[in-house]
Amino acid sequence: MNRPRDASRRSTTRLALRIGLLAGLAVAGCSTVAKRGPALLPTSHQLKTGPFVLYSNEPMKPDAPPVLALERLRTDLAGRMNVDEDADRGPIEVYVLDDRNAFLHLLRFYFPELPPRRAFFLAQGEQRIVYTYHGPMLEEDLRHEAAHALLRGRFGDIPLWVDEGLAEYFEDGPDDLRDRGDRLARLAADVKAGWKPDLRRLETLDEVHQMDPRDYRESWAWVDLLLSDSKQGKPLLLDYLQARGPRPALSDALAAEGTDGARLLAHLNGEPARVVAQKPTAEEPLPDRVVRLQDRATDPVLAVPEPRRPGLLRRIGSFLGF
Repeated sequence: MNRPRDASRRSTTRLALRIGLLAGLAVAGCSTVAKRGPALLPTSHQLKTGPFVLYSNEPMKPDAPPVLALERLRTDLAGRMNVDEDADRGPIEVYVLDDRNAFLHLLRFYFPELPPRRAFFLAQGEQRIVYTYHGPMLEEDLRHEAAHALLRGRFGDIPLWVDEGLAEYFEDGPDDLRDRGDRLARLAADVKAGWKPDLRRLETLDEVHQMDPRDYRESWAWVDLLLSDSKQGKPLLLDYLQARGPRPALSDALAAEGTDGARLLAHLNGEPARVVAQKPTAEEPLPDRVVRLQDRATDPVLAVPEPRRPGLLRRIGSFLGF
């Protein structure tokens, strides 16, 4: 009848083992068990400009390039779209992380389902948030993702292709001739490779992972076609955006007036646009969560590695209940 004594001895042995492991970890200087790491989001400093509240670990001045980029974006949107911001939508939070590694860390552990990008916009309920990091493309990335936030605040949830097309259109600014020339050159290369525009196909895409860089370029081209025609195309686009709810396909309205892929290619080759406006109706509920990204799927510097298996010390800490 030695079982109780054996059980007691085993319990004492396990306790001694746990104490020994803890002592060993302490001697090894393991900080993953006893201490929490630094916060993933920067919150040390904040700066408000218009509807944006920028958070960063280093202070930003009101005349810093990223701040001025957001101010120019607001001016460009107001001038080209003839719309004002919806003040009742609340602030837009903008988190500018310290560097690429900090941003990758955020993606890996909090948004592993997202494709690799340098920045992204998240909408959840009334909350609008932009995530990016200090880098050589910060102003461009901010304008793209902040455009999504401003458009959502003014028009609610809009179809993916037009949302991305407008963000691309305002990414460097509609008056940036060098950016426009680069986009036209890439589209010309697409045509040479056999590509043909197909708005009906774009309208079927409803997830960001379904879009490739060419889809972003085509979305930009359709937006450019519409906004280049101030008499008919622009009113058509604005009426379409302002219609809440299930919108009729914009491709149907355009096709009814003879505007199709061939018309778009002619516009890209420099011919004047001709589009006729038609106002849709109806109403659509906002989704619980919307994510928007720019077309950086092949950006070699932002390949997000697969989450690694926790190290030995971390697994031991988890086993011990830490």
